[in-house]
Amino acid sequence: MNPDPQGLAGWLTALGLCLVFLALWRGARRREARLQQTLEESLNSSREATRREQTRAERERFSRELTLALQGIGDLETFGTTLLEGLCRQIEAGAAVFHYRDEEGNYRLGAGYAGTASPAFLACYAPGEGLAGQAVLDRQRRLLQGEAAGGLWVSGATLASAPVNVIIAPLVRGEQVPGVIELALLREADAEALALLDGALPAAALSLDILLTQVRARRDLAERDRQLQASEGRLRRLFATANEGIWTIDSQARTTDLNPAMAEILGRPREEILGRTIFEFVDAANEAIFHEQIQRRQQGETSAYEIALSRPDGTQVPCLFNSTPLLDDEGTRIGSFAMVADLRRFRQPSA
Repeated sequence: MNPDPQGLAGWLTALGLCLVFLALWRGARRREARLQQTLEESLNSSREATRREQTRAERERFSRELTLALQGIGDLETFGTTLLEGLCRQIEAGAAVFHYRDEEGNYRLGAGYAGTASPAFLACYAPGEGLAGQAVLDRQRRLLQGEAAGGLWVSGATLASAPVNVIIAPLVRGEQVPGVIELALLREADAEALALLDGALPAAALSLDILLTQVRARRDLAERDRQLQASEGRLRRLFATANEGIWTIDSQARTTDLNPAMAEILGRPREEILGRTIFEFVDAANEAIFHEQIQRRQQGETSAYEIALSRPDGTQVPCLFNSTPLLDDEGTRIGSFAMVADLRRFRQPSA
């Protein structure tokens, strides 16, 4: 039986249409798959960008909070404790230590956090000494296996164990390294923790540099104050025990201070002399001498002269004055200062 040509043609046409539809369907599926992949890649990229932005914002937030927490701290131990607590909490470190640079250039233990010292622990080290000292010279953070670090152990309730990782991070400030921190981690340090630490280190270095400057300034001021007080004490003892009279007056010739020897020369209690002008302790003839000498002091002259002072009983006491102008920091005359010798001690009565 011969095949029907028309039926065969129809069948072939239908088969062709099916193949066309199949190809179109497969193309649509491939385009849909590519679109889905593109959407997923775009979504993943967006998620990654969001995560990176959140991570960056978190680093900046932590750095700001740490800087604020460190501001106003006046001693190195509190500074170190605050710094270590903040870092350990943020990067999940189990223990940490903080060393600061002393004036000899060595690094001294300033604070510790939840740590136990192993036999290899250094409370003081020089640049280049040990791993921390080498990190100072390199000015770079080091990430070590816990056993390789050998210094800081993590303390438990009754036991201590070596950490998984130890981070040694110098606090770099320009050409200086004012401090070093070491952090002991009980897990592998991930990239986010290291990035967060790196972001916080410059602010910590700046805060430490400022604190060290303040600590040294306060110490220098305290030492100068101690020396000044000691010097003033010596001068006051000299002032009180001098055999010669000491008399100071202001620009109006009023008595501002005098020592016991001067009060003895004038024959009056010190309290009776303070605030009174020098003219009240001389007669008219000697008052003229005082006026002339005051004019010389106003011109900046220093001179020695003889004058007689009057005591309450009418006795005239011949005295030798060595007078010097007193000037303020701007060079303005604010009074005079005189060393006064009672000439009666040097003159023998005539036979």
